[in-house]
Amino acid sequence: MSLTSRTVRLRLTALVAALAATYIGISGYIRSGIGTAAEDSTHSLQAQLDGLKPGGVLRLTPQDYYHSGVLKVRVPDVHIDGNGATLHATNDASSSVQLEAAGVRLTNIILTAPTQGKRWSAREQHKLVMSGTGDSVQNVTIIGSAAAGIFVDGAQDFSIRDVSVSHTRADGIHITNGAARGVVQGVRTELTGDDAVAVVSYLADGHVCSDIRISGVTVEGTRWGRGISVVGGRGVSISDFAVSRTDSAGVYIASEGAPYFTASVDDVSVANGSISRANTNPAVVQGAVLVYSGNAMAVVQNVHMSNLRIAYTPATAQRDVAIVTSAGGRVEGVSLRDFDITGSVAAPLYSTAGTGAYVASGWSRNGLGIEVR
Repeated sequence: MSLTSRTVRLRLTALVAALAATYIGISGYIRSGIGTAAEDSTHSLQAQLDGLKPGGVLRLTPQDYYHSGVLKVRVPDVHIDGNGATLHATNDASSSVQLEAAGVRLTNIILTAPTQGKRWSAREQHKLVMSGTGDSVQNVTIIGSAAAGIFVDGAQDFSIRDVSVSHTRADGIHITNGAARGVVQGVRTELTGDDAVAVVSYLADGHVCSDIRISGVTVEGTRWGRGISVVGGRGVSISDFAVSRTDSAGVYIASEGAPYFTASVDDVSVANGSISRANTNPAVVQGAVLVYSGNAMAVVQNVHMSNLRIAYTPATAQRDVAIVTSAGGRVEGVSLRDFDITGSVAAPLYSTAGTGAYVASGWSRNGLGIEVR
């Protein structure tokens, strides 16, 4: 039996109304509900957090919560179990959840913020801030952030495990301000607004990030920036990773000059990883892997890379791997061993640092051994 055009229109209208009642998109923000204004839970959630005692557990009801203000965990040695709950930030300017106390565990929760809008940068605007000692985050999903997804601000003895971060406006995970003895493991990022995972030490901070272990990271695209980066740091290891579709380099080890002026790099290892289709932005020439020193007040040294698989670097990247110095920067003691390159027409290795700055061995291209200098 055929339907009249009026009947079709009525049914389509009803279908659209039903869908709108379930998903209401506002500035890139997806809310679940029935289309009515959501109750702001900032004050009630903060009261529950402040009401904890050391050793206590806050287990949330598995539902959607909305917060217009910053939420802070200020009581030490507590466990916040999201229990599958979702916390939606509704105000970019005060959208973060902050782990300030020592020994805080955050697990089993989804944190969201609008995915569109200007890029913010203050502490109150990173989706999750870690600044205590011995804090841990596990089984956490972050969708959207006004700034970084996770901002590790000087935290000591921290761990980030089994975390997903996507559609941030700045870095996926940003580790800085002398953060030390940290583990980042089993992280997946997608379409972050800048570097997916970054260790960054600014000279102005007076603290260098150190002893950071990054493993099992999967990077699925960046809208800007690199995949995994160490921009000033000491004793950082990166292993067992897969990086693809980055705007700029897939792996970036550097000390930068103006305007950032980052610290030296010393004792960094990068091993057992794959980098595919890196440096997709034709306006940026970095390659799949870039070691860079552009700060006369610092040095990039003792960087050891091994067993890396590089595939399908675009021709616009001009090289697969590069070691570049500028503005008086120095590179020393770099080793590049067992690199396997496939599907690339770019130069395998480009360097302005001089052959004494690095050694390269065991390279192959499309299954055939090659010499690089």
